[in-house]
Amino acid sequence: MTLVISPQTLPPSVTLEKVQKLSAALTAREQLLRQIIARFEGHYASSLSELNQRLAARQSPEHPAWEDAIEWGNAVDQLAQAQLTQNILAWLINLLKRSTSL
Repeated sequence: MTLVISPQTLPPSVTLEKVQKLSAALTAREQLLRQIIARFEGHYASSLSELNQRLAARQSPEHPAWEDAIEWGNAVDQLAQAQLTQNILAWLINLLKRSTSL
């Protein structure tokens, strides 16, 4: 079974311009998430994995490191989701650009 997706099968509200705006907004979100991650990396001078290991071994004070580890982990997860979404949007933009050049 072959799935055929063309701009004609998309809702009329899905336009190249709107998808490009979504992509730009998502790029800004990715930048913010990277800044959050970098702030934690700088503050703890380690990776999230290393901080979690120190917390598990009780080598770091639980407060506020535990809360920071949760926020840091959420930022890492959200960045991964944003990157996947960005890949999907790039694919959709490519599809929409090809359809407008036909």
